[in-house]
This record gives sequence, C-alpha cells and structure tokens, in this order.
Amino acid sequence: MSAQRWLAGAMVASLLLVPAAFALAEPQARSEAPEAKYKPKANAVVRQGDVFCFDRAMSFGNVVVAGGRCYTFYLVRTLDGSFLAFGPPGPPMIPPGQIVRLGTPAGAKLKGRLFYTVPLPRPITTIAVGSMRFVNVRIVWESGRIVIYIPGIATAGDQRELEMPFMQR
Repeated sequence: MSAQRWLAGAMVASLLLVPAAFALAEPQARSEAPEAKYKPKANAVVRQGDVFCFDRAMSFGNVVVAGGRCYTFYLVRTLDGSFLAFGPPGPPMIPPGQIVRLGTPAGAKLKGRLFYTVPLPRPITTIAVGSMRFVNVRIVWESGRIVIYIPGIATAGDQRELEMPFMQR
C-alpha cells in the first residue's frame, strides 16, 4: 500500500513540474531562416592578399580539393605534365617571378609542402620542365562553380589567361 502511495505521489509531482519547466524554458532563436540554407552563399571565395579561402570542397576532373581551407597557387611543370598546385596559406613560398628547380633540395622541399596538384587542360611553356613558380591567380565565383584564371600562360604560341572551372561540392 505504501508503494502505491509513493508511486501516486511521484506521478502527481511530475505532472505538476513538467509544465512549469516548459513554461520557464525560452524558445531557441534560429540562426538563419530555413530557406537561407538552400541558397548558395555569396562569399564562397575569400581573398586575403595572395591567399584564397574556399568554404566548400571543389573538383576538377578526378581531383577533389578540400573546402574550409586557404591556399596559395603555384605552377608546376614536370615530365608528367603541367599542374596548378595548391600550397599552404601565408606568404608565398617562392617570391613572385622567381623559378625554383624541382631537382634541387629547396625544390624538393617546396614540392613536398604542396597539398594538391591539378593537371592543366593544356600544356604550358612559360616555365621549364622540372620547375615551379608562384602564380597570382584571379578567381571568379559563379553559381555552383569556381573559375580560376591563370594569367599570362603561353600555350602553343599564344599568351592568354588559362581558365580552370572547378565544380563546387
């Protein structure tokens, strides 16, 4: 009998306390409107000097570049082809205009610090085979893709910007 009274008292107490707890709780403020999470962000790319920061991952061909990071850009030319390389943020590892040979100890160290190498769609002739240099790119964000323009690239006799469209993920 005493167990039944104790159980009944606990139920009455919980029925009285639960509504009071809900009345005291403040409603959570939403951080953004529900339709805002479906709209693409206008600031997908942020430039900080020579460093570009991407908010989402992007892909070019079979190469996927991680988002949420910042990168500097380099041109690398090897016997395997020409590449756009994503380097660590901060000041460029190579001063603008300087070319570093990959066969030297300094070149091997710099190549080891690169995060991604993306093959260029056309061969370049502005740097020699076995070397790399810093490149100041221009990046344009379009809906669903990021286009990286590499200025002054000589390809098969003409010199112009090379366009590399990356798809956002």
